Amino acid sequence: MKAKQLAVAIALIGAGAALNVHAEEKVNKVERVEVTGSSIKRIQKEGAAPVETISRKQIEKIGATSVNELLKSVSSMDVADQGELTSNAPSGSGQSTAKMRGQSENDMLVLLNGRRLPVNPMADGSGAGAAVDLNMIPLGAIERIEILKDGGSAIYGADASAGVINFITKKNYQGAELRAKFGISSRGDADEKSAGISGGFGDFDEQGFNVLATLDVFKREPIYRKDRDQTKSADFRSQGGPDGRNAFSPYGNIVDTEGELTGKTLKPCPANLYNAELKQCGYDFNADILTANNGADRVSGMALGRLKITDDISAYAQVFYTESKDHFEAHPIPDFFDTKEDPVTKEVTTYAGRFMQIGPRISDRKASMSQLVTGLDGLTGGVDWRAAVGRGEAKSTLSDSNYMDKNKYNAAVQDGWIDATSLNNDPAKVASLRYSPVREASNILSFADLKLSGEMPLTLPGGAVAYAVGASYTREELKDTPDALSQLGQVKGSIKQAAVEASRNAKGVFLELSLPVVKDLEVQAAVRYDSYDTASSTSPKVAVRYQPIKELLFRTSYSQSFRMPTLKQLYGAKEEGAITIRGADQCAAIGKPADCSVTAKQVSGSNKDLQPEHGESFNLGVVADVGPFSGSLDWWTNKKDDQITQPQILDALLKGDVTVVGGQRFVSTPLANVAKLENEGIDLDVRFRFPTSFATFIFSDTNTYYLKSRQKQGSGEWEQLLDMNGAPIWRNTFRVEAEAGPWSSMLALRTTSGFKDTDTRATDKNPVPAGTRDVGSHTEADLSISYTGFKDFKIDGSIKNLMDQMPPFSEVNANNHSNMGFAELYNVRGRFFSVGAQYSFK
Repeated sequence: MKAKQLAVAIALIGAGAALNVHAEEKVNKVERVEVTGSSIKRIQKEGAAPVETISRKQIEKIGATSVNELLKSVSSMDVADQGELTSNAPSGSGQSTAKMRGQSENDMLVLLNGRRLPVNPMADGSGAGAAVDLNMIPLGAIERIEILKDGGSAIYGADASAGVINFITKKNYQGAELRAKFGISSRGDADEKSAGISGGFGDFDEQGFNVLATLDVFKREPIYRKDRDQTKSADFRSQGGPDGRNAFSPYGNIVDTEGELTGKTLKPCPANLYNAELKQCGYDFNADILTANNGADRVSGMALGRLKITDDISAYAQVFYTESKDHFEAHPIPDFFDTKEDPVTKEVTTYAGRFMQIGPRISDRKASMSQLVTGLDGLTGGVDWRAAVGRGEAKSTLSDSNYMDKNKYNAAVQDGWIDATSLNNDPAKVASLRYSPVREASNILSFADLKLSGEMPLTLPGGAVAYAVGASYTREELKDTPDALSQLGQVKGSIKQAAVEASRNAKGVFLELSLPVVKDLEVQAAVRYDSYDTASSTSPKVAVRYQPIKELLFRTSYSQSFRMPTLKQLYGAKEEGAITIRGADQCAAIGKPADCSVTAKQVSGSNKDLQPEHGESFNLGVVADVGPFSGSLDWWTNKKDDQITQPQILDALLKGDVTVVGGQRFVSTPLANVAKLENEGIDLDVRFRFPTSFATFIFSDTNTYYLKSRQKQGSGEWEQLLDMNGAPIWRNTFRVEAEAGPWSSMLALRTTSGFKDTDTRATDKNPVPAGTRDVGSHTEADLSISYTGFKDFKIDGSIKNLMDQMPPFSEVNANNHSNMGFAELYNVRGRFFSVGAQYSFK
């Protein structure tokens, strides 16, 4: 039956649709896309699928020190800085992921030299964050990056529905290279120091072997919120926003029997902290401890070796290891406390306080990623073949301190000896409450694959028919073990965390046919069949490449995909997180006034009965190359059915999925295949080369414009995701490059459109209310320059955010998310200077 499904599903797709994963190796010809190192490829190298290439030269010009920063310059990438901004979020702090085409990070397949990498093992129960941590990619070893934009499910696997990012390392490298870089912000913080060494010996073509090794270290100091005018206070009234300072104050905000603030405090409140309208002495959590951009401490190493066994057979091995250490601090634990009973009146006063004496909550994260790949490839009887086995592992350990054993803490509160307005509680008793939870997690990805390619004894008017066929086997093993108290939800100041230990196997086969129908028209058939332990599916793809004249090419492609639920989504049990019920709709759903602010716990969780998500995508484009001009224009759309999602808080409240235990509200939002997703947009990529007598100038512009992005849950209305908080309609990067002898420079303008300052999704029946404030567009200018006039020596410098532009204010973010007053598309580093040097020798 499976063979029949595979045969029936074969469809036609344009030659070149596959991403070239080993440009210098003899691999499957139909998979190969030759690139020139430019973000706009020349017309002779264009295939039926849009592929953007970032060369090593471009990486150096951009001046990025991490993959996260590098991808911000790619307009088609939906990059957010959540992981770099957020402290003490177990699944996300310190991590960086990428999204594209309006889909999630789970839909983006990340490869290193064409091989899958293991995903973050601490993804939360919703599936968010179950993607490769891009901060673990050893950027110093990367020769180029290729981004396939129209999905690769038919070739790479079922989960490549949004696209593929392939990081390709240097090969057959001889010599050595030393590099160092230092950067600092114009405010004297956010220091970045990096250094690296690479060495290679042996000429594979002449000597039959080559070995390459690299080592890179990177260290970045954090930016504290208190050190930026925009984030130094949670009181955003001066920026037109709310006073977001917290009511859980060390001065003790007294509450009545209904839990409402009375406007009185146990200890005198400093005038600058008191807000009469809110009836509270506010705790300014932005004024101390919290970071606006996390620090980082990373080291990575890689070794690649290749040996010629015979003229037609070679062996290779690749190993890399990256380790990252991160330190996060959050404020001491807030809670409601009771004073000791008054001996005369017998009265007890309840107050909202913060147990400052316990100290700031500290999290130290140690993460690593490693991979070993070995294989053989060769040419036998006119058939190119490649076989490989490999194993990768991502590990994370989160060590916390200054948390408390909830049972001991609750007993202490009931005994009444804790005075949260004092730093003079009995030190021994305070120490007895402290608890240091440790969470350990790992994700292991083992694989084996075989690929064959060649030409069939069949010729069409345009040439010989080529084929490729392959098979793969993968095994994923996830183990995530929070400590025992965290699993029980008994750690005060933290969330309930679920343990999971699960594994699954996957088998896949694919077939491709390249059909040169006539000289100028190529079509290609490709289909992949993936079988998992609990589900299976066939993913076809069809594309056409038509080039009527040398200077003009038309391309189109259609593909289907499916994505399995993550292991955490299937087997991760229940997890809890703190939320605040606020806003008129949510407040009305629980019978509270429109201006309510009610703390609650959101209970999310896995569902072993989840089914795969099914999707399809379509791309239609044109590419031109006329003299000094080259460019491409692509219209694309994608859809998803059975999307796994967590019901919205408001929907759960309206459905009555709320329980109250001991005065605490629990809102239940279990995962389900209840959503549909639709995205549509246009990519424009143009380049103009203008030589003069003193320099060659290159003008380029890339733009991604979204026409549609919407989601629908069940029988509900379509909800607009586009033009909402953090979802801009377009992104644009304009560059001017100049090259003159040993000098090279680039000026880049990166612009993101504005959006409505609301988290409430609009529908046809309920559009965005008139008068909703707009978050303005944001532009940053980057300038870089390099000089190679010294023998074997290169010097470069850059100024990021040349005009020192700060992000536009967002009231939604001031109330929620990171509470810093700007969308997490940006950061507040400001103007940043860097200088680097590179020395190469044989």
